[in-house]
Amino acid sequence: MRAKYLILGLILALLISGCTQQQQSKEKIKVGILPIEDALPFVVADEEGIFKKHGVDVEVIKFQSAMERDAALTSGQINAVLTDPLAVILLRNGGIDVQIVSLCLGKTPQEGIFTILAAPNSSINKLEDLEGKQIAISSNTIIEYVTDRMLDGVKAEKVEIKSIPLRLQTLLESKIDAATLPEPLASLAVMKGAKKIISDADLDESISQTVIVFKRDLINSNPEDVKKFLAAYDEAVEKINSNPTKYREKFIEIARVPKPLAESYKMPKYPKSETFPIEFYTGYLEWAMEKKLIKKSISYEEAVYTK
Repeated sequence: MRAKYLILGLILALLISGCTQQQQSKEKIKVGILPIEDALPFVVADEEGIFKKHGVDVEVIKFQSAMERDAALTSGQINAVLTDPLAVILLRNGGIDVQIVSLCLGKTPQEGIFTILAAPNSSINKLEDLEGKQIAISSNTIIEYVTDRMLDGVKAEKVEIKSIPLRLQTLLESKIDAATLPEPLASLAVMKGAKKIISDADLDESISQTVIVFKRDLINSNPEDVKKFLAAYDEAVEKINSNPTKYREKFIEIARVPKPLAESYKMPKYPKSETFPIEFYTGYLEWAMEKKLIKKSISYEEAVYTK
């Protein structure tokens, strides 16, 4: 009888041990975000315990630049990011096995955030006036991609100014003819006298999006955690959209909206998570191939998680 209880005890101990090991084998999702308006649902889900409520272990890590964030992803310090689709293609081309698990902002043109602006004292008033003029961008990034799409065949001379604050300053001092800037700095530039030429928010189709991206080994080992993460994200979106006034101060802080714009700057209505559409992906891929930024074509199935 004693031997029977001993065997049962050993079996129970093994089962408990197995369950513990299974729990410990679940990898924490360390998601890197930037100080942009798209990041608000991540912060709300974290600070209000929504990730925990959905049973997923998430650490939200804030970075000041895309370069810093991507370096952390490459080195394994984080395993998920809020980024753009072009960055995903370039990461995969560099051997970093990541996949888009959801679209964030950018499903509709109205969610666009990029604007081509002319210097305050320039003679540029419409798109065609940019022909032969200098326009400040950050090359091989979504900034250059949307600039090419918005120029729509107009041949401007692209000038590299990677720092966005420096690009803004150079434009306002009329040291460059034009520049492409993201919100909220685009609105600040207009407030300070720059001339809005064209915005991606004014187009008939969306040309810029942000996406949630996970490393593929994390997706493969914990597909259920992907679902839980997105469910938590969606709950945070619901909370923000149902009471934007409550979250406005946090939004202003996260998006680094300049003080002169704080009262008037519009909060977006955040969409719930969904699979990143192939028609959006194709535009980025074709542009990257045309620019010879990638060694070979990267299929939609490789770059986007669709299960």
